[in-house]
Amino acid sequence: MALGRVWRVWIVWVLLAGTLSLGCERLQLLQDLNTDTLGKLNEIGGPFPWHCVREKVPLKTQPLKLVNLANGLTALEKIQIVLQTLRQTSEIYSEHSGSVPWPREEVESFRLLLHRQIRELEECAWKPAPESQQKRSIAVHKYFQKLRSFRKQENFGDCAWEMIRAETRAHLQQILLITANIRSWN
Repeated sequence: MALGRVWRVWIVWVLLAGTLSLGCERLQLLQDLNTDTLGKLNEIGGPFPWHCVREKVPLKTQPLKLVNLANGLTALEKIQIVLQTLRQTSEIYSEHSGSVPWPREEVESFRLLLHRQIRELEECAWKPAPESQQKRSIAVHKYFQKLRSFRKQENFGDCAWEMIRAETRAHLQQILLITANIRSWN
C-alpha cells in the first residue's frame, strides 16, 4: 500500500516537473513569435517618416539596453526581464490607442503577437524574481515611464508614436539576442 502511494507521488512529481519545463524549452517558438512581432511592427508604419526626422523630436532618455541588463543573469532572470519588457510594451500600445497614426487593426494584430509571447514566457517565469533583479526591473519600469511622459509631452503626436515604434523595434531586436543566448534553462 505504501509503495503504491510512493509510486503515485513519484509519477505526479515527474509529470509536474515535465509540465513546468515545457514552456521554457520552447525558446525557438518565442524567437519565431518575436520575429513575427518585429515584422508586424515594421508593417504598421513602414520606414521612419522624413518629417519626423526633420522635426528632430528629442526623446531625452538613454535607450534601454536590455542586453546589458541581461548580462550575468540566470536564464530565469533573463526571461523575467524579457517578460517585463513585453508587458510594458503591450501596455504602452494599449494606452491612448486612439491617437496612434497607424491602422487600428494593424496595431491590434501587433498587440496580439505581443500577448502570445507574454503567454509563452509566463510558462517559463513562474518563479518570483530574486531580489538581485529588482534594480533591473526598476530600470525597465522607469524607462517605460519616460516613454509615456515623452508621448504625453508631444501631445500623443505622430512623431512621438514613431519614436516609440523605433524604440520598440530596438527592444524586440535585443530580445532576439537575449533569447538566442539562453542555451540551457537549468
